[in-house]
Amino acid sequence: MESQARARRPTFITLGPSGTCHENALRHYLEFQGLSDYEIDLVPELLPAIDRVRSRPDTYLVQCSAHLHVHLVTERHYQEVFVMDTFIYPTKELALLVRTDVDDPRSLGIVSATRGYPDLSKWETIIDEPSKPVVARKLLAREYDAGLTHLHYAEEHSETLRVQECYGAVDTTWLVYGRRKRFQGDVIGQRAPWLFTGEAQPPAPLASIS
Repeated sequence: MESQARARRPTFITLGPSGTCHENALRHYLEFQGLSDYEIDLVPELLPAIDRVRSRPDTYLVQCSAHLHVHLVTERHYQEVFVMDTFIYPTKELALLVRTDVDDPRSLGIVSATRGYPDLSKWETIIDEPSKPVVARKLLAREYDAGLTHLHYAEEHSETLRVQECYGAVDTTWLVYGRRKRFQGDVIGQRAPWLFTGEAQPPAPLASIS
């Protein structure tokens, strides 16, 4: 019985390394779902990881809708792996950070999904990285002059990094992939007509007390 229970323990794959917006959003989603017994696997690339969702039971993948490979992940095994759920959750606070020892920054490390925030025409060299923690690590290693990454790195390394532009936390959507097809012909979503009618948001229902 113990081995069977262990086999049913779900694994959730998302973009690593530790500290990504993907990991942060996934952990909040699992808390929202009331799950406490699970494994999280942080991977450097999401496209190859969708193969594991197809081949391994109780394995799921969570991907930001702004990620560069959303269409490829969705399409790779479209008859066997499906979008099971979506949710809204903000990114971690984002900022354009510059090394304090650089007066005229010319090179920028960035994740492709965040290219819409800064004016890229100002940069002579742009280096794409797989995740924002990687941008921060290489920026601190002086591999480029500036990087678009999480704001907290500037707070943790105030003598080394300064904030040039701050974007804050940005609301975005996330996709949850799995082998169970959930769509059965009707819209799956949260009814909220007040979003479009101008009415006030209704109060959240009170939790029942037993």
